[in-house]
Amino acid sequence: MQIDPRAPGLTGPGEPFEICEQEVNGRQMRVFAGATGNLSALFATMPGRGDTDFIVDGERRISYAGFHALAGSVAAALTDEYGVQVGDRIAIAMHNSPEWMIAFAALSALGAIPVLINSRGSGEEMRYCAEDIAVSLIIADVRRAEKLAEAGYQGKSLVFDEAMLGDMVARYPDQALPDSSAGTDDPACILFTSGTTGRPKGAIISHRAMLTGILMAQHAGARFAARMAAQMGIDPAAMMAGRPQSAILLIFPLFHVSGCQSMFLGIIARGGKIVFHKRWNPAEALRLVEEEKITEFTGPPMTLWDLLNEPTRATRDLSTIGSIASGGQALAPNLLAALQEAFPRRVFGGGYGMTETTGSVSLAMGDLYTARPECSGVAHDVAEMRVVDENGSVLPSGEVGEICVRGPMVMLGYWNRPEETAAAIDADGWLRTGDLGTIDEIGYVAIVDRKTNMVISKGENIYCAEVERVISEHPDVADVAAFGMPDERLGERLAVAVTPEAGRDLSADTVREHVRKHLADYKVPADVYFRDTPMPRNATGKVDRLILRHEIGLA
Repeated sequence: MQIDPRAPGLTGPGEPFEICEQEVNGRQMRVFAGATGNLSALFATMPGRGDTDFIVDGERRISYAGFHALAGSVAAALTDEYGVQVGDRIAIAMHNSPEWMIAFAALSALGAIPVLINSRGSGEEMRYCAEDIAVSLIIADVRRAEKLAEAGYQGKSLVFDEAMLGDMVARYPDQALPDSSAGTDDPACILFTSGTTGRPKGAIISHRAMLTGILMAQHAGARFAARMAAQMGIDPAAMMAGRPQSAILLIFPLFHVSGCQSMFLGIIARGGKIVFHKRWNPAEALRLVEEEKITEFTGPPMTLWDLLNEPTRATRDLSTIGSIASGGQALAPNLLAALQEAFPRRVFGGGYGMTETTGSVSLAMGDLYTARPECSGVAHDVAEMRVVDENGSVLPSGEVGEICVRGPMVMLGYWNRPEETAAAIDADGWLRTGDLGTIDEIGYVAIVDRKTNMVISKGENIYCAEVERVISEHPDVADVAAFGMPDERLGERLAVAVTPEAGRDLSADTVREHVRKHLADYKVPADVYFRDTPMPRNATGKVDRLILRHEIGLA
């Protein structure tokens, strides 16, 4: 029986996720009625949760009320000692830490605009981002401050660590966290695109966009709960009331939309707990899952494979995990099958989104996801999505073209880049994502590939993601990436880099024959490169093909 992805809705007048029509930045669109005001409304809920754990970082535990009080002290210090004012652009360049979150909350409450710099970048990259946005202050941890100094950064900076936090609290005790005066459609933060093909661009994200992203995720969860309750014949409210506190393991960097919006702000909205895991280690991750009773595990596919292959998994009580989702990439069919076998009766989910859409715009979980695991969820009610050809003409359902998105979650634009903003967002508000895919008649979104990651060989289009998916299904393959190589006669030829499973023998002919069994002959890779390490990935979990080419001697 086909599942209706948009029932029950919960979006009518007076319902929890009421949707209405409003004008946003001069364009009429569907919006959540509750996505108004600014992030201060979210932080204002924290004192009411009292001593409930909010953050666990090693031996440190910070409650909801405690976090709110700490942010109040920091906001007072930033105002009095650093002159932070409404509208100031203030960079945060820090590794994942409670101080990162406290700095963000304090800046947001002051009406400043946090600029989220990639803390994994070089000093030169961080300096470029800070200078490109013309920030008036960088809040950095010790390591990032040193890297910036070595790169010649001359701007104002604050080294912010646990000791400095303690000093600020001592100087400014019992300071209430202010309520921001920012408007709904004012900038809430600036996030950077990955920049693997050029310099990073600062995407300006509004308060409405951040609040919309939070509500979209909550709405998807509420719909799933309603379906499950209906199947079980019980009241949805009663089912939800019996659930334990949500608890997540923070793997994604906070400077990324998944870390900041989905994890940090999203968990506040649900009253959940964030457990820090700063350096990926599957054995340590499983220990934290057991000891902190993690209920939701979301991470890149690499982390999920690592958990499956971790020898200590059998010794850990992982029964509290209720849901597992992939972030940064879709789950390969063999990975989903392995997870379902290892974690039966769990809820699996996934979606599609990008920095410029403030996270996922298509979502699916549970039966809605497993019914169509090859897809990346269903377009959300407030996310208008369509597929266009090279000329911008809308294509029929099921045809491959560029995915376009319009809605209140779309960025305001790229900082100080009007031409690039105009190229990305048209006059009607449609964002060209640069992703190729299809949308069917009921809203399922299937991503075929990046528009710029398509190989044209002998006049035929080859979508790298399709080839990668097939090769990843081979039992001896641990990781794979496909890309094009210049060829004078063919235009391009398809190449793949493959990391075999440990202890497995794999030949180029075996890889080619596997592809030939599942795809057309012209999609069989001409070149197969083997490596004994995982593919290099950027902060968002995507394969960095520039680095990959360099590592295998092709750049």
